[in-house]
Amino acid sequence: MSTIWWPSLDGGGPVKHQALKRSIQEAVGSGTIAPGHRLPPVREVAWRLGVTPGTVARAYKDLVEQEVLRAVVGRGTFVAEPDMPAPLPALIDPSGMGPEGEMLNLRTAQVADVGQGRMLHELLKNLPDPPLGAYVGYPRPEADAPLRALLAEWFATPAHGPLEAEDLVLTSGAQHGMVVLLQALLHGPRPVVLTEELAYPGFRHAAALVRAEIRGIAFDGEGLLPEALERACRESGAQLLCTSAEAHNPTTIRTSPERRAQIVSIARQYNLQIIDDDCFRSDAGEDASYRRLAPERSWVVTTLSKTLSPDLRLGAILSAPGRAMLPRIAAQQQFFGLSRPTVSLAEAALSGGLAARVRDAVLKVQSRRLDYLNRRLAPWQPRSREGVPFAWLDLPRGWRPSSLSRAAEAKNIRIKPADEFALIDGRAPSAVRLALTGLREDAAFEAAIDRLAALLAAPPHVMEV
Repeated sequence: MSTIWWPSLDGGGPVKHQALKRSIQEAVGSGTIAPGHRLPPVREVAWRLGVTPGTVARAYKDLVEQEVLRAVVGRGTFVAEPDMPAPLPALIDPSGMGPEGEMLNLRTAQVADVGQGRMLHELLKNLPDPPLGAYVGYPRPEADAPLRALLAEWFATPAHGPLEAEDLVLTSGAQHGMVVLLQALLHGPRPVVLTEELAYPGFRHAAALVRAEIRGIAFDGEGLLPEALERACRESGAQLLCTSAEAHNPTTIRTSPERRAQIVSIARQYNLQIIDDDCFRSDAGEDASYRRLAPERSWVVTTLSKTLSPDLRLGAILSAPGRAMLPRIAAQQQFFGLSRPTVSLAEAALSGGLAARVRDAVLKVQSRRLDYLNRRLAPWQPRSREGVPFAWLDLPRGWRPSSLSRAAEAKNIRIKPADEFALIDGRAPSAVRLALTGLREDAAFEAAIDRLAALLAAPPHVMEV
């Protein structure tokens, strides 16, 4: 006997997605479907009930937000476990950090290990003695002013326009900066946030923390499709767009200047705020960022995690001149400010040149490995960018992300399939992301790429159905 439970539209009223919600809620409440039960896929339910996939997806999303259901990226939608919060995302992946015989990590885009741990530790030991009265009070707003001045110079690029210390708000990493901005900018009981239909999972986690609904926008090789963005703004009343104009994670795509101008025009028409995730900027190019194109509605989130150390937990919001007070107040209300040791260590690393030396060494490792990856995987034309610590690979015929991931793990390689970047019930292409910096040694990285190339050259004869 089949164990699949199907929702129905019976007795739910004329609004179909509300009828679906009621059917699911009643099944959960009556125990017909128990906690942990996996609901049927959106498209199968839509086909069975004769409704659009969007109708089913909306019902599922509403119930996820109400914590009746729980969405697990790459696995599906489940009845939520009572009093059981969703697990934290696997931000740190230790696999592949040991000898070559262990799992080889092409999955996690970490910062390359160039010895910065030892260097930062030595720097920390030699910090000057703190002034009288230190460590007995909370961080003051003015305490990080010298660090903000150093970071304003560090993050300065013609693309962003003039950048002064007072334009920066410091946060505990870029992910925290994203949450601070969402809390500062969104309003109302159920705000809508837009992003690329394939997006860094941190966008989803940040939106979930502020109970915002997130919707995906189609994009191409030049960035977000203006017609899709305009339609989403018109239909959803979205308040905010989270995007990555310089180096999209996971595809490495850079939004063209022409497309940026179109996006700004739509944002102004619909009063849409823009958060630009600039953590993977690969160069100091002069293509104007949203901060320069639309300073009245744009914010940049960036970090030292990709070029110095993620363990330092230092990110920054780059506000337009005169607009930093809103996120600064939100940050102060959350955590007062960065700790004194973090501020002191970062100041010393930036002012003494250590941060620049580490950044240059990190970029050399990435460049060397990217060259090897592009040469070894040339038959499959990976998409990559100099300075970006990952590459995007469209899979050849005969492979799917799930089957390649399983085959790679059998060869002690871990990769990241495209569906882990898709929004709930969103579409994912047949592709994978390959990290350049998940392994300490070049030899281990090259071994992983060699094994992956051998797999790509020998797809399975029988396709899964």
